[in-house]
Amino acid sequence: MRDDHYAPQDCLFVRTTAMPRSTPGGRPLGDSAAQVRAATADPLFREALHIASGSLADSLDRLDAGAELGAKRLRRTALAVSRYALRAETRPTPFGLFAGVAPARAADTTRVRLSGPGRKAVRLDAAWLTQRVAAWLELPEVRRGVDVVSSDLCRTRGERLVIPGNGAEASVRNTALVTWACRRTTRPVGYAVLLEQALAAFPRLTSDQVDAVLLQLVRHGFLLTSITPQDLDEALLDRIAAALAPVPAAQEQLASLRAALDAYAAAKPGEGLPAWRDLRRLTDPEGTAARPPVHVDLRVDAELRVSRAVTEEAARYASAMWELSGDWQAHAYLRAYRDRFLEAYGTEGVVPLGRLVDPHRGIGFPSGYGTRADAESTARGQSEQLPKERRLLTHDLVQEALLSGDDEVRLTPALIDRLAAGRKAGAHVPPPRSLELCFHLLARSEQAVDRGDFRLLAPVYAGSLLAGATVGRFAELVGMEDDLASLLAGLGDDETVPAQVVYRPHTVRGLNMAQVPRLLPHRIPVGVYADRDAPGTLDWRRLLVSLGPFGLRLTLPEDGREVLPVVPHVLAMDREAPSVARLLVELASVRARTWTGWNWCGLEGLPYLPRVSYGRVTVFPRRWVPDRHLREAAQAPAGWDAAVAAWRDRYRVPREVNLARWDRMYRVDLEERWQREVFRREVRDGGSLAIMEDLTDGGRALGWSGGHGTELVVPLTRSTAPVRRQETAGRPRRPVPRPTDHELAHLPGEEWLYARFAASEDTHDELLHSGLPGLLREVGEHLRSWHYIRYRDPEPHIRLRLHGGAEALRTAVLPRLAAVSREWQETGMVQGMVLDTYRPETDRYGGPAALPHAERMFCVDSQSALAQIGMRARGALNLPAPVLTALNHALLLESLGDWDWSAWISRALPKGTAHAVYRTHQEQARSLIVPGRTARSAAAVLGAPLAALWSTTPETRAYGALLLSDGGRAPGGEQHAEAVMSLLHMQHNRLRGIDRTGEDAGYAVLRGVARDHQGRLAHAQDREENG
Repeated sequence: MRDDHYAPQDCLFVRTTAMPRSTPGGRPLGDSAAQVRAATADPLFREALHIASGSLADSLDRLDAGAELGAKRLRRTALAVSRYALRAETRPTPFGLFAGVAPARAADTTRVRLSGPGRKAVRLDAAWLTQRVAAWLELPEVRRGVDVVSSDLCRTRGERLVIPGNGAEASVRNTALVTWACRRTTRPVGYAVLLEQALAAFPRLTSDQVDAVLLQLVRHGFLLTSITPQDLDEALLDRIAAALAPVPAAQEQLASLRAALDAYAAAKPGEGLPAWRDLRRLTDPEGTAARPPVHVDLRVDAELRVSRAVTEEAARYASAMWELSGDWQAHAYLRAYRDRFLEAYGTEGVVPLGRLVDPHRGIGFPSGYGTRADAESTARGQSEQLPKERRLLTHDLVQEALLSGDDEVRLTPALIDRLAAGRKAGAHVPPPRSLELCFHLLARSEQAVDRGDFRLLAPVYAGSLLAGATVGRFAELVGMEDDLASLLAGLGDDETVPAQVVYRPHTVRGLNMAQVPRLLPHRIPVGVYADRDAPGTLDWRRLLVSLGPFGLRLTLPEDGREVLPVVPHVLAMDREAPSVARLLVELASVRARTWTGWNWCGLEGLPYLPRVSYGRVTVFPRRWVPDRHLREAAQAPAGWDAAVAAWRDRYRVPREVNLARWDRMYRVDLEERWQREVFRREVRDGGSLAIMEDLTDGGRALGWSGGHGTELVVPLTRSTAPVRRQETAGRPRRPVPRPTDHELAHLPGEEWLYARFAASEDTHDELLHSGLPGLLREVGEHLRSWHYIRYRDPEPHIRLRLHGGAEALRTAVLPRLAAVSREWQETGMVQGMVLDTYRPETDRYGGPAALPHAERMFCVDSQSALAQIGMRARGALNLPAPVLTALNHALLLESLGDWDWSAWISRALPKGTAHAVYRTHQEQARSLIVPGRTARSAAAVLGAPLAALWSTTPETRAYGALLLSDGGRAPGGEQHAEAVMSLLHMQHNRLRGIDRTGEDAGYAVLRGVARDHQGRLAHAQDREENG
């Protein structure tokens, strides 16, 4: 097992609770008014509660004033206070004043100084501010003070202009004025200027009429304004203030808000309640907001140096989990999308992203995107299962741990090798370029950390597949902009350009979590106000999509460099991002194998799972879920205590545990009456509640951080870059891609008639030797050429393409095709026939000039394959499949012209596991495949007419003249080499069907013959030169 896939970086990020853990019974929690008042007496905790919940703050204020809340409201208040109190000591995830952030460094020794809660960053809530800006934009005098730009998410559909939304799209009639306005605003322009120019362009319209149309475009997001919130910074507030100048009352209101924000930010944590109340009165004067419309982050006053032994342990864990990550265990819908791309554009297709995602001009988005959210779970459910051996071994390990009473699965390198055995598609996929992993660091002291006496606990939220994402929105607060910029820039190289994706979340409040400074020279705005001609700004619509070595790749149209879109924050893109932004990131980061870590292999539903560890990392703590007895008992208080005691005995549950719903977690003491009641409410609420063991040893393992629950965020980068494709084959640098001609499409009724016959694979050969030849004889006089291929997606079928005059195809060929198809259906050879549009794979076979020659080559190959399938059916052709395949490959290669194909094949086909097949058939293969004379040597087994078809047909040589160069010694460049390999691939498809193992066996025989021939030539030359 390799443990060096990743290297840790020295720039660390810390998330820590603002309040240290109390001793058992140290915080007086309970359901009486006195206990609630006592629990909220700490000024910092009380201020944190006011920021978190306006309704809870009101209840606490009423209690302080001596008011009676009533039994139900008091109990709700007590439960809320208890949960917040327990969370404040347990969960270091930043949230208001409950937990904060700080920078840290990896060093030779550990040094920790925590001096208090530090300082606050305060800004208006994104949703609240967006609502206010929208109201201000309704005022004509405000609109005239902003700039606008057309959204890059707009597209035309018939006579409508449409734009996607959150679950639904908006559309307007694409009138002449709307079309003009969108074209005029491809770059930012002043609204007042736009209005004036529109009146000049459309003199019959009044100012009010034009303004009404433009306002509609602004309201629905077709036009984006310079004051619509995106970056919630002082520059935005300055632009809003300038736009509000004609409305003094609104401008004064904004000025008062900014002053109140500054006053509260200046107040020390725990001393800011008066300033907070003033700020809340301005933002929520009615006191009706469930959450105050102000966002607060906390920077903890800390100096932290952590031993590199900790980060090195994290890197070894990351490498081990990469070894365990299975094939297509996540994002199987992207594999389906890649297959759709191949179906539509072939292996050499190059498509602008703007066209690709259009549902009618391209292939749209992957299943599960946009309004088809229900499709994602289906797609994920189709991911390949882990190998049976992996599942059985995991089950064994879990059972052994539970029955032994040890309750722990201890992973070792040898065990990981066994668990990873049987991997298929992803075995050679490189690890993600970077990771960012979160760990609870547990140690009794700084000295304990330095001597290696520590543990790392991987939390439920493991981190991100992009180093820097967790810290991104805090970069300015903790002063880590330069560290992050360097980290993200390091993901690129001479051929890769990292670019920061900026988008507006579906839930506007999500903008609070997406406030990241510009960290990279290049950015990709999606659906946000931007000058797309500004230096470093990439228009996503122009990026080119093509097939890469591990999935689909994005490239710059100017120079062919690969684009690596990154989003340095952790907002859930599947729920919040526009489909374009999500696809940008997923195309760049997701492939056949993704870092997924530990997998329970179907045991997730067990009521009790053991701890899993690797080295000094607790991969997974002991975990319980409420069993049926506990769930039933939770419905009423009576009998609850006894049920908890029995449950603890049944599953060896300790006194202190953590209650977790995804990443929301807090600790409870099951021997405290009131905390058991809090636990009951959580169990009764159902959902995804998990109960985790608490590994802090009563808080003693937090000694290194002064009792504060602390997470280290460790950025990791891939240790070695994968060898690039052109380097492995000694090829020149990939040429700048050019978009494929996607306009070329032959509809039924034109000069190509394309029919798909649905049929199970075991009937394909019967259809090809007993059905198709008769049809071709009947309609052959009306055809210029034809070809067929076998296909498996979505269901097995045969594709038949007939080329001729449009009139003849419509009047003579189609009726006969329909009649024959009905006969085939009635005899059970096919399930049915569908006519479709033929979109040639132009780039795959050498480009537009080569395509007609390629299609004539397809016809020759199809004739050859049909003849041989018929011979096999009659028992007249009994060559072993690998030899027959290789023989056909040699005939095809020689038909291209007089060239040394054996030398090229020797280089182009790598030696693989199928090489043993050649050794088995070496003598027979060498007798039939004689480079330069294969048609003559093959005539004995294939017949002279078939051999002559390959050696005397002028179409094949005409095609070869376009593909071959270098003095006739090899294909003329990478594209032409791909074309030749595609010809061989499709030849196997026609002759033998879809069988990758059989195809590789044929290549192995062909390569073996070619290598032997080259060896003989070299030996003869050596003898001649040396006498």
